[in-house]
Amino acid sequence: MRVAVAAILVVVLMELVRWDAWMLWPLQGTAVGLLAAAAAWCFDEQAGIVVDVAPRTLAWRSASRGLGVLVLFLAWVAVVLHAGDTALFGHRNAVLLQGLAALVAGAGYACWRRSLGEPMPGLLFAGVAVPATTAWALLHPFDEHLVVFPYGSASETDWQVSVIGWSLLGVCAAVLIAAALAEAPWWGKGHAHRGGLPTRSV
Repeated sequence: MRVAVAAILVVVLMELVRWDAWMLWPLQGTAVGLLAAAAAWCFDEQAGIVVDVAPRTLAWRSASRGLGVLVLFLAWVAVVLHAGDTALFGHRNAVLLQGLAALVAGAGYACWRRSLGEPMPGLLFAGVAVPATTAWALLHPFDEHLVVFPYGSASETDWQVSVIGWSLLGVCAAVLIAAALAEAPWWGKGHAHRGGLPTRSV
């Protein structure tokens, strides 16, 4: 239910941006943060203390929850393509990348924390991600060094810096997911994971 509501909100926010991008552009940052938060929610497990000792691996359990991320992915791609290049200051692909990287980042954080035995990391992540991206989109701190959400009046260089930053975030998050789901032996100090159960190595 939370993921469905988040997908609807993302569509509404981006439709408002399409309606008046010059005035409502910060809502695009909020939508990106909401995507990351909802992606992390997908992997929350209220019954983690029970599920983590089941024979199913973390990779299997995470894959079974991937449908929620797919819903968010489809919603984001559809609403950005519908907004079109003109409404997004001629940088539709850059905006599309922001949302996709946010999805991978949210999933990466949640999978990492789940691999360490935390049952509901997405809820905490959401409480930080949405306000942080909204504030960043409104205030544009450190834009002279790190452009995260370029505005319509931003230079081509600013957009390029943003694309590079989001691309790096997506790649790093993907590596984080792979390491967490592989339950690598070096993952986590002094812990080994078998079948989702964290045990103290001797």
